[in-house]
Amino acid sequence: MEQEDKKPKKPDGRRNNGAVKGISRGQGRPPKIKEKETNALTLKALTKAFGSEEKAWIHVAKKAAEGNFNYTKMLWEYRYGKPKEQQDLNVNTNINIPVVDFSKPKTIDVDHEDIKDEKK
Repeated sequence: MEQEDKKPKKPDGRRNNGAVKGISRGQGRPPKIKEKETNALTLKALTKAFGSEEKAWIHVAKKAAEGNFNYTKMLWEYRYGKPKEQQDLNVNTNINIPVVDFSKPKTIDVDHEDIKDEKK
């Protein structure tokens, strides 16, 4: 018992989820300001490359019209939303349950017959 007490206890892996109090290592949702900065950078890149956001979408629409499936898919998903995945659920509702009729009990023959030994 004394040797067990001297060994340092290993910390529980669940405690603080590996986080150190006061130090942010990227846990949780990023701050809203970071999201706004990313949106501003992407808009700036679009305007620099295409002139405006509208011209960028026109370019995507032209590529879709040429027959590029990826651009077509992107246009449909941005305009109408990504379709939800549907799963087929095949549920068997036929259950084989034996039917027992307790209203008409069957009579059991209780007369006893003696069986004689034939091996004498």
